[in-house]
Amino acid sequence: MLSIAIPTYNRADLLDFLIQSHIEICEKYNIQILISDNSSTDNTQEIIDKWQKQTTLVKSTRNKITVSPDQNAELALGLSSTKYTWLLGDSYFLSEDLIDYVIEEINNNQKCDLFIVNLEGMLSIPESKFYTDHNQLLADLGGIMTCLSCLIFHENIIEKGAFERYRGSRYGHFGVVIEYLGQKKAKNITWIQEHSVQSLRHPIIKKKNWSLSSEVIEVGFRNWTNFVFSLPHTYLLQNKVICLKNFGRLSNLATLRGFLLMRLRGQLTNESYKEYKSEINLVSNVPRVIIRLISIFPKWPIKIACKIATKNLDKKDLCL
Repeated sequence: MLSIAIPTYNRADLLDFLIQSHIEICEKYNIQILISDNSSTDNTQEIIDKWQKQTTLVKSTRNKITVSPDQNAELALGLSSTKYTWLLGDSYFLSEDLIDYVIEEINNNQKCDLFIVNLEGMLSIPESKFYTDHNQLLADLGGIMTCLSCLIFHENIIEKGAFERYRGSRYGHFGVVIEYLGQKKAKNITWIQEHSVQSLRHPIIKKKNWSLSSEVIEVGFRNWTNFVFSLPHTYLLQNKVICLKNFGRLSNLATLRGFLLMRLRGQLTNESYKEYKSEINLVSNVPRVIIRLISIFPKWPIKIACKIATKNLDKKDLCL
């Protein structure tokens, strides 16, 4: 009834810990763990071999060449032969309570096209509900659906989804789902607000947030904007704009704090703001004059303020 599909690349230690953290509950419910290794150059294959000797639930494939993350997610989903497949990033954790709840929901509604679960309790509203309106879904949950670990696919989406159209977009898993739902006449989507996917807490390895990347503005603003505006015409412009801004808020990229941190890291500069200002202003509700000022503001006062806040609030990860 349910499988877990994991696309991975050069994160052997995290993958090992991920399987270790889930194997007991997977054995309880006979849930297969399907791994698409994107031609890793570390010891990912050794980790997979180790687990395959211990359990028949772990299945895998290895790409001959490294493909885009979107295509690797597609290949991971393609390994599934069950009615539903949970697409899981290799740095996320599914609690036993969450899996118990989802399996019960699947048993109660086996015609559901898609299950969406919360991400670390980020969304308090809307409360859990059924969606039949794809436009309302995009407006309400588009931001959270960018996290691939929040989505549980019906086999029809995997079989009929327009994966090729969204390869290289950085949001392919989301695009496939949204396009499928926009074309399907009768929709049945379940939003689960009270249960969340969590970050996987490795005892040694600290998860590296993608917002630390030098490509953060390209991916989080330009790629995101181009992706949302490329969605089918069955989605209204007003809902696309809401979706753009919800992602900026939920990811913390397009908030005042997000812009200050990007300035501190050297990602937001006078030059980068000029290059991406159209996309930045579409994704953010922060007044453009403030973003412009942040982009030219000296880094040292921000760094001092950040250290003071960290000390006062005792939040070690306040400044990344």
